Amino acid sequence: MSKYEQDALLIYIVSDSIGETADRMLSATLSQFPKLTSVTVKKFSFIKSVEEFKNILTLAHEKQAIVVTTLVNPEFNAIGKAYADEVGLSYIDFMTGLIQVIESHTGMEACHESGALRKMDSDYFRRIEAIEYSVKYDDGKNFHNLSEADALIVGVSRTSKTPLSMYLANKGYKIANIPLVPESPIPESVYQEKNLRVIGLTASPEYIMNIRTERVKILGLTGQAEYNNLKRIKEELIYAEEVFNRLNATVINTEYKSIEESAFYIEKVLNKK
Repeated sequence: MSKYEQDALLIYIVSDSIGETADRMLSATLSQFPKLTSVTVKKFSFIKSVEEFKNILTLAHEKQAIVVTTLVNPEFNAIGKAYADEVGLSYIDFMTGLIQVIESHTGMEACHESGALRKMDSDYFRRIEAIEYSVKYDDGKNFHNLSEADALIVGVSRTSKTPLSMYLANKGYKIANIPLVPESPIPESVYQEKNLRVIGLTASPEYIMNIRTERVKILGLTGQAEYNNLKRIKEELIYAEEVFNRLNATVINTEYKSIEESAFYIEKVLNKK
């Protein structure tokens, strides 16, 4: 009979960061043992000193615990392996073997930086937050708290406001966008926003007319509509220029530009100090 069949399975997670990497891997592993109901997991996070680490190893040996580590410090890993071999401690090092294999295959040296995964997660959640913001503030749905935006994009219909907003949001930028329609002027509160970076999108009347005409066809409409009327489009562009001037907008011509190309110019504006 195994020593773990009578007593609770005790596992120590040891990390020089939070320990979420080992936590996830351990959870995935334990899910393969559905009949194992008596498991105690104790986490030791932000281990920085050799003495502290040795004390944990000694305690684990006394308690007959399994030690699971995600330590990026090579010295700590060497100490842990040597101690485990000496006393027969059940010891799993999740990091060293894979790091060494990747270094061997790529010729690159690992940075051995604690908390690198947490930084990656932070970037991920920042992008999610930006996407949620940009969806909420898409197409003039919301005019409040625009100060939270990294940029406000304004322009007449079919100048790629929404595609650009979503593209930039996926890169972590909070983008609001407002369509410019002469009959529905944007609120005065928008003009009063301080330190708001504004990007104005424009194109030639003929270019916009052609895109809108194709849009009308896709919608199954026939005949000339106000939406793709050249005279009407010119009026909208005149109004847009007035708004650009009032908002001190950086104007970008999106005519025949890909979303990636237009976004490149917008990012240059956003990254200016």
